[in-house]
Amino acid sequence: MKNQLPFVLCLIGGLLLISVNYTHGVNTIVLLYLFLHGIAVLAPYFFIIDAILFVLWLIAWFGGAAVILGGYLLTTSHVRLGKFVIAIAAGFGLISLILTVLWVLVVSGWMGLLVLGLLIANTGWAIGLILTIIARTMAD
Repeated sequence: MKNQLPFVLCLIGGLLLISVNYTHGVNTIVLLYLFLHGIAVLAPYFFIIDAILFVLWLIAWFGGAAVILGGYLLTTSHVRLGKFVIAIAAGFGLISLILTVLWVLVVSGWMGLLVLGLLIANTGWAIGLILTIIARTMAD
């Protein structure tokens, strides 16, 4: 069985994401939905945009379970599909993690204790995301 280490990393990362009730990828997709619906020129394409975002939302909603499924797919002949599922499930979470870090940089001057609590609270999903991204890059 190939890609055993990436599967183990996805399993650990997925379990971390499940244990901390990871939903940040869903919030990022909803934010993207609201942003795109604010652009009037895209109105004729809203049906297509909504369909694509709905599929991405479903994958992101499963979060850790989708990462574990993607990790399993890495061990089969469906490596590209596994990488895609991991990219969607963890990728929007990575965008959310970057936005969280930027938010921390903006407010850390005023609320150092709150930022420290936020970092501690987000450690589980941050480590889970990093493990899944490492696993995705290791898979061949």
